[in-house]
Amino acid sequence: MGLSKGVERCPGTAERLERVAAHAQGTGTRAFALRLRELREASGRSYGALARRVGVSASTLHRYCSGHTVPMEFAPVERFARLCGCQGDDLVALHRLWMLADAERTLRQEAAGTLPRGGGARPPTTEAPGPAGPSGLPA
Repeated sequence: MGLSKGVERCPGTAERLERVAAHAQGTGTRAFALRLRELREASGRSYGALARRVGVSASTLHRYCSGHTVPMEFAPVERFARLCGCQGDDLVALHRLWMLADAERTLRQEAAGTLPRGGGARPPTTEAPGPAGPSGLPA
């Protein structure tokens, strides 16, 4: 998984991420959180400084890095990682870790009955949409 010449790597390598995931006792959430902590520590920035740039609170960012919460979307993780200097194959590897952690979160929510089967889709509504107005949106 080498990067092309001239592309900087974030602290660590994609290969290391895969080893971290394999050694995290099968939990994608732990491996994902560990990698986020490594990125933050290597950046030398505080949770508060990074959180402001990512667009989340410092406590939310800390929950991501501690494994207490997995973000519903990858976008804030990508912003965080890029701020920490992550790019290329390392960013792809981080996305894989997020997908594993997200799948675990979805399974936990389904098991607890807090998420409908099939993921994050909204449950169907029983109301029919109202008549469309001139803009094509319901009036």
